[in-house]
Amino acid sequence: MKLPVKILGVAASIVAGLLGAKLVGSIWKGATGENPPTLANPDVQQRATIGKVLAFAAVSGASASIIQAVTKRWAGKLADKGS
Repeated sequence: MKLPVKILGVAASIVAGLLGAKLVGSIWKGATGENPPTLANPDVQQRATIGKVLAFAAVSGASASIIQAVTKRWAGKLADKGS
């Protein structure tokens, strides 16, 4: 894989990951009415029940895995077209 394609793939993964995290946080807040229990919200994280923390971790982890798989496939297809 050529360097520009690798750089584009990494950049796309980072941007997609950040947007995905914001989307999951927004959906969580809309569904529960509370801020998500993340390290960015330490007070919320400390007050949240273990069930809510685990649920948020599962949802955010699953979305991160999906985003990573999709961006890797996209970068691979881009590399194949460039070859």
